[in-house]
Amino acid sequence: MIKKILIYGSGEVIVKGLAFFALPLYSYMILPEEYGILGYLGSLISFLPIIFTMLYLQAFIRFFVDIDTKELISTYFYLGIVLNLFYLICGVVIYYFFIEDYGIEFKHYIFSIGTSIVIYLFQILQMYYRAKGLSKDYIKFSVGYGIAGLILNFILLTYLEDNTLAMLLSGFIISIIASIIAYQILKEFISFEYANYHLSKSILKYSTPLIPGSIGAILFSQSDKLILVNYMDKVQLGIYTLATTIGLTMGYLGRAFFMAYQPIFYEKLSQGKKNEIEDGFWKNILLLLSALFTSLIIIVVIYQLINNKYSNGIYISLIFSLTYSFVAFSQMMELHLTYIKKTLYVSYIYGFTGFLTVTGLFFIIDILGANWVVLWLFLSSLSTSILMYFVGQRVLYLKYNKKYILLFYLTIILLATIFTFYFKG
Repeated sequence: MIKKILIYGSGEVIVKGLAFFALPLYSYMILPEEYGILGYLGSLISFLPIIFTMLYLQAFIRFFVDIDTKELISTYFYLGIVLNLFYLICGVVIYYFFIEDYGIEFKHYIFSIGTSIVIYLFQILQMYYRAKGLSKDYIKFSVGYGIAGLILNFILLTYLEDNTLAMLLSGFIISIIASIIAYQILKEFISFEYANYHLSKSILKYSTPLIPGSIGAILFSQSDKLILVNYMDKVQLGIYTLATTIGLTMGYLGRAFFMAYQPIFYEKLSQGKKNEIEDGFWKNILLLLSALFTSLIIIVVIYQLINNKYSNGIYISLIFSLTYSFVAFSQMMELHLTYIKKTLYVSYIYGFTGFLTVTGLFFIIDILGANWVVLWLFLSSLSTSILMYFVGQRVLYLKYNKKYILLFYLTIILLATIFTFYFKG
């Protein structure tokens, strides 16, 4: 598992690192108010696919171990067409009823929506590579996608006057190209005669109960910008957006662990190798902490290169990175529930903590001000990870060494305390 995690981790570092280390240049090319619009659209588009595509991709790896590959991918291909068409229609309706009044141009909105739709074939290919354990193929494709996207970003930023449009249009174009290539790779598995309506129902039956929980998770990760648009001007929102982008990007180091661990966890439990999961737990905790310390160092370095207009966002980035260490731990515990298909439990937990996050944000803003929002997100992620641990262990008990769990929590809480006193005290 360590080898696969290192492969995924190095790949994520390359893919996200390319975009990450381009941020200093972006900070000189894109104004804070333009970043504010991009941040708002990014948060909005995090919500809509969850609701209107019913999280169908979430079921792929779980069903892969039971279903013939050709039947599974064919079903996903045609199911994706139907769900994404429905998503597009609903997205346009939502714009004219709810979004237009915020001063968001339709061309910006539609390219943002379009990217999240056309990328679906590329996402199926990514799931296929992960399920097959083809981590090198997954990384190779993802790195190519990332490099091409960056190149097109800078080309369009150079030649288009509308920087927001340049960023959104480049994502749309690259997503189309990536999905065309993905289709060429997967087409041997795609056939209408193998598409299975009953399998589609089973997929949606598995994924639909996850929707409330995923909305809760997105409320946790994205509601801040949707709320802050009412309390900050576009410049402040842009500074906040860049800071959270940096922190979230570093959170992908922890995500790399989850990507490698998920199929291994399912496989070992299916083979009855429970002891191997328990014995390797300490390595998982140390990997999460190693990813965290690496991310914190990189954040400090990157802020030495960022345009001074954005520099006061470093505290937000550091706390965000700590926050997503708890998220990574929650995902690891979530596997206890998804393995036995108790997906509704996952929804209960993320739904509850999402509601807690949103309601708490309004109180924090009213009492302490918008600058303290990120600390509430940290506390929310802490409560989510604890709740997910206890529920996961209750449903599927594994004998984990608790001293490593204590080390994990104490380390992150101590760092959050130091950063808060240093930057806020």
